[in-house]
Amino acid sequence: MSPARRLLAAGLLACAMSCCQQQPPPPEGIYPAPDTSFIGRRLQERLTTEKADVAVIFIGGFTEQVLTHLRSVYETTPPIPCPGKQVRAFYAWDGGRGCLFWHSTRLIQRDLRAFLTANPGADLIFIGHSYGGSAIMDVLRHLNTPHGRVLVATLDPVSCRERSHPRERAAGVDYWVNTYCSPYRHFKDLAASIGGPWRECPQADANIVFSGEERDSSGRRYQHAQPGPLLKERAPGQAHSALELLTKAAQRLITTSSSSRHSTSAP
Repeated sequence: MSPARRLLAAGLLACAMSCCQQQPPPPEGIYPAPDTSFIGRRLQERLTTEKADVAVIFIGGFTEQVLTHLRSVYETTPPIPCPGKQVRAFYAWDGGRGCLFWHSTRLIQRDLRAFLTANPGADLIFIGHSYGGSAIMDVLRHLNTPHGRVLVATLDPVSCRERSHPRERAAGVDYWVNTYCSPYRHFKDLAASIGGPWRECPQADANIVFSGEERDSSGRRYQHAQPGPLLKERAPGQAHSALELLTKAAQRLITTSSSSRHSTSAP
């Protein structure tokens, strides 16, 4: 078998294994509860206009609706501890189009505007992987609806389009933690290399690098296709994980619920 065919076969095997892997039950407190069925895990769970104080929005990257890389993180990450009612949403980076060359973040922008119109001053927490990381910044550059604090975590973000302004922080971001893999040492990292990895982002508040030569808590090499360890584990020599830093920022910046702030400011 040629090297190209071996690589294709390995990729298909990895896809099949990820589709069949048993997922742990979601932690308590996630609202709305994620759909963990086979089909449900490959659909977006869109933000609604339900009353809430904080929206935690996960945005996955290319092939997310097939391989569910970030979907697993969405399902297993506990609620971010901050005041008020918290809702959660999950999107594909391209709004579910499934196309690398014809895509936009208009669906996310539209849902976010509707949510903020119903919830003035609500705080926003974004977690994005791969193209989902650049999608976050793209969404925020188009956001002109009043909102509260904005916190961002990007997990090995990539982009190769000029509109994504690689490594540039969108206006209005109150805190940004960025994690990335370097060097890449897994065959699954090839797609990220082609996509255009951001790596270190000078405008981020914190950058955490994971070496592809090191292994995560499950024994796998740190890699682009496994965003969970990039969010939840501490890189060698680091005192905090990205999730811990994001939590600390939320506790520092989001001290009261948006509904109480709004009622206090009302005449």
